Order: sequence, then structure tokens, then C-alpha cells
Amino acid sequence: MLPCALAPRGAAAADFEVESTTGFQAYEVASPWGNTNIERRRLLQTLGLAVYNLQGDSAPGEADYSATVRLRLDADFGLNGHLEGAQQGGETDFSVAGGSRFIPGLHEAPLDLMYAYVEGRNVASGWLGFRVGRQYVSDVLGWWSFDGALVRVTTPFYVQIEAYGGLEQRGGLPLSTSRYERQGVWRGSRRGFGSDRTQPDSPADFPSYQEAALAPAFGAALESAGPSFLHGRLTYRRVYNLGSSITQQFPAQDGGVQTTDGSRISQERLGYAADINKADLGGIKGGVTYDLYNQLVGSFYGGLEVYAGSRVTLGADVDYFVPTFDADSIWNWFTHAPITTITGRVAVDITREVDLAAWGGTRMWTAEGNPEEFGADQCETADLPRNCLGTTVLDPSSGDLEDFARDEANRATTITTDVLANLAGRYRTRTSTVELRGMLQTGERGRRTGGDLSGEKRLHGQRYALGARVSLYDWEDPLRPDRGATSFGYVLGAGYRPGEVADFKLEWEHDMNRLVGQRFRVVGLVNLRVAP
Repeated sequence: MLPCALAPRGAAAADFEVESTTGFQAYEVASPWGNTNIERRRLLQTLGLAVYNLQGDSAPGEADYSATVRLRLDADFGLNGHLEGAQQGGETDFSVAGGSRFIPGLHEAPLDLMYAYVEGRNVASGWLGFRVGRQYVSDVLGWWSFDGALVRVTTPFYVQIEAYGGLEQRGGLPLSTSRYERQGVWRGSRRGFGSDRTQPDSPADFPSYQEAALAPAFGAALESAGPSFLHGRLTYRRVYNLGSSITQQFPAQDGGVQTTDGSRISQERLGYAADINKADLGGIKGGVTYDLYNQLVGSFYGGLEVYAGSRVTLGADVDYFVPTFDADSIWNWFTHAPITTITGRVAVDITREVDLAAWGGTRMWTAEGNPEEFGADQCETADLPRNCLGTTVLDPSSGDLEDFARDEANRATTITTDVLANLAGRYRTRTSTVELRGMLQTGERGRRTGGDLSGEKRLHGQRYALGARVSLYDWEDPLRPDRGATSFGYVLGAGYRPGEVADFKLEWEHDMNRLVGQRFRVVGLVNLRVAP
């Protein structure tokens, strides 16, 4: 990766800020299924502009206005690079190889507008704030992006009231990405379908690829605004799907497909998160989300941290997560099983230079029914050998098999538990750092363990830096014994910082294991900062 950033050092006295980041990386990955080499040549370019104090002179506590915008180009020139002969170019051209390698919505150089908004703060004697344009919302419901308006009212009673509305940012729409929409639906633009020879002849060629449409959304939040050691936020969000959606996986015999249209729910969720932290005692935090469409608790977390003196920190955490999806997704028809992680941790500053940290616990994977026994019991119910699934196709909607599937006793909850452990130690001085880390995750379904040793030395007033890392990891999978392997890797790096305006870094990485052979990567970093 070779990024180059151009930005002013600050906007305290300036009215504007311009920032540009350029990144390039090139690497080659050997396929674990053969001798195919997948080449990647990636270019990342962002350009940002911010203008502050649009009202003129500014004063603390007075109303101020600003505008900011950032664009991102995320190009992958390695697309189609591994296809040769009659398949060359097939990932982005449907006319190649009968469309067998074509991927709808895959573009070599997608451009998106990350954010672009006008903001006002401390309006109406500090009561009112607003944003208009493309913007982010981040809270217990996750990172989310929309085009619209947000209004925030701050009262003198330690409470903020927030309301927003607009259109959710969705992939396939102009200057948009799919990063922030709910999972489970393959959406994008069908522009050129039936008219451009490089695109499919009709939507029926890819019925799972849904046409992106506008998605109206609104939300509200109630948030604390002090005291500083306490924070809480209650938040609600609702998003609608519009346009047509195909409701069958494969076309009918006449080539047609069934669809649904009109306004319908995409997501509707409610969440609350709070944390309390006292610098001399410790902290406690917690949060929960509820999915109103699926009518279940989608996630919750909690944590307790105790400062046992000036050198020891103790903590315990729990995290619960259930996969949920866009209301148009077929995955809503399948069971949603939670994943629960419970851990404890301790960090000790032995001296000013040496510290140790340990973290460990369990992760529980829940499933409806016993995955290993359910199919065998189906075979037995059909008066067939218990291993019949490899040679016989069963109709679960017929006779005794339907009764078997509906019997709650045959779908009792089962839990598979993994053991987790991490250990880290670090030695630091003003000019050097050495760190040793190790990890373990093991359970009935496999094992992964390993560690790495890294170090960095800074020279000549931290103008120069030398770094290195070596790692050794081993894993095994009982379901696929041939996929177990031991991997060794190392990284060598150097850096140079001639002054405040620039710094340069270069890294060489080499990883190897029996599955993919040798992997090489060169990473270069260049950052430039220029004040206007």
C-alpha cells in the first residue's frame, strides 16, 4: 500500500481544510485449490474539503456553521487478472464465456461520496444543532449512513433530543456504497441489462440480484449531555424498502419470475447503551438492541472494569449476538442462533517499561437441533439407513418426515463451546518497543493457536525507525483434516520522518504454509501534510 496524504495541520485559525489520501498496493496470492495465482493491484484515493466558520468571526459558545465533503475511489485493477484465454475479462463482461464468470455489480473503479453535509452548532443560544446532507450516525445500532437532515436539541437539563430522516445510502445508487445497509440482500444497479452487450440480457439471468431503489428512513434518539462520567443513549431507527423485489430463486418454465413491490419494512430496531466511568474506581458499561421486525433481542453486551490500584486493571465482559437481516432477505426464513462470548481480563504495569495483559474465556455457538444427528434421524424416520443422506433425497414435507421436523423435541437447542485465551507482554522505552503476543481458540470443531514477536527501534530523535515481526500459527479442522496447516511469516520495515510535513514507511512481508505456498507483499506508506 502506498498512501499519500496532503492536509493542513489544523483549522484553528484557518477557514478551510483540504485533505487528499492516495494508497496503492500490489500483491499476489496463490490459490489453495491449485496453481492459480490471483493478482491484485489496488488504488485508493480520497479527497476531502471542509470549510469552517461560514458565519465569519467565531466566538466560544456562539453559533457556528461549517460544510464538509469527502469522495472515495476504491479501484481494484486486479479484477479479471486470473482469467485467461476464453474467460479473459469474464468477471465484468457478460458476453465472455456465456456469462459463466460474470458478477453483477462488480466494478473496477467504484466511486462513492463518503459524506457531504452542512452543519450548524450552538444555534439559538446553544439549544439547536443540525446537519443536512450525506452523514453518519453511530450508536449501539451500529454505523449507518443516510442522505437527509438531522436536528439535535440540547437542553440545560443534561438531555439531548435528536431526530433525523432521509434516504438510506445503498449500493447501486449514484455515488453510494452498500457498506451501511442491512445484510442478506444482493442489491445493485441493473443499468444496461438487455441493452448493453457486456451486461445480462434480463434480470431473470440473475434473479437474486435485486434492483437498488430509494429507501426512506427516519430515527430518533434521547441522549445524556452530562455529567462527564455518565453517558447514555436510547435510539430508534426504521427503514423502508421500495421498488420491486424478486421472490423466487429460479425463473419459472416460461422464464418469468414472481415479484413484490410497494412500501415495506427493511429494518426497525430499538437500542440503548450506557456507560459510567470513575477515574479512581473503574467503569461499567452495557447495551442492548431489539429487532422489532424479527421480534427478538439482536444483541447485548456488558462490561465491568476495576482499577485495583495504579498498576492493575481487572475486567469482565459478555457479548451476545444474533444474526438478523433485511426484511426482504430469504435468510429470515432460517433459524437465527446466537453467539455468546464471556471473558475476563487483567492488565498489570509491572514497571514503567514492562506491562503484561491476559484475556480468556469461552465462546458459545448455539444451534437449533443437533446438526450431526438430525439428518441421520430423518433417514431412520423414513425407514432408511442412518447414512442415507449421501445417496438419497428426502422430501421433508411428506408424511412422517414433516411431523419429525415440526416436533420441538427433535430441534432442541444445542451448544458448542470454544475456549479462548490471549497473553501479551510489552517492553517500552522512549526509543524502542518489544511486544510478545500469543493466542488460543480451541473446541470440538477445531483449533487455532500461535503467537508473534515484534519490535521497533527509533533513531536520531525518532526521525528514523526500524521494525520487525515474526509469527508462527497452527490450525486444524476435524471436518476437513486436509486443511490443517502451520504458517510462518515475517515482516521487515523501515521508516523515515524528515519533519512535521512528511513521513515514509516501507515494509516487506513474507508468509508461507503448505496450503498456499509462498505469499509476498511490499507495503509502502507516504504521508504528506501541508498547511495552506
